[in-house]
Amino acid sequence: MRALLLVLVLAALAPLEAGAGICLRVEAGGGPGAAFPVAEGEEVRLAFRHSLYGSPVEETFRVTAEGFRLVRLRYGEERLVEFYGHEGARREGDWWVVETGGPTRGSLVLRASPESHVRVTLGPRRIALGEGVEPGRRVRLAVAACGEAGHGR
Repeated sequence: MRALLLVLVLAALAPLEAGAGICLRVEAGGGPGAAFPVAEGEEVRLAFRHSLYGSPVEETFRVTAEGFRLVRLRYGEERLVEFYGHEGARREGDWWVVETGGPTRGSLVLRASPESHVRVTLGPRRIALGEGVEPGRRVRLAVAACGEAGHGR
C-alpha cells in the first residue's frame, strides 16, 4: 500500500499539463494509479532482483505508440545470460549486456514484493514498486493518453 501511496505522491509532484500527450500509467491493486508524462522514444528502465539468483537485472524499454519495446537487458551475473539463453552478450563493467530488438508489449504486469526491489526509472524519476507491497502483488505499467483512465494501448 505504501508503494502505491509513493506513486501517487510522485504523480502529485509532477502535475500533467492540459493537452499533454501520452503517459506511463502505474496501476496497483485496482486503485486509481498514477500517470507520468512520457514521450515516444523515451526509455523506461525496469530494475529488480532475480527471483532465483538474487542478482540485479535491468530491462530497458523504449516507449512507442503501441506500448513498450524491449531494447536492452543487463544482468549482474553471467549465469543469468546463460539461464535465459541469450547469445551475443557482452561484458560492460560489472554487467552482462544484451542488446535486443525485442517485442512491443501493450502493457507490463509485474509481481512486486519488498524482496524484489522492483523500481522503474523514467528520466530523473525513480518509482519504487515493491515497498510496502504484499508479496506477489500485481503492478501494471501501460502507455495511455494522459488523463485516460483506460488500460493503455
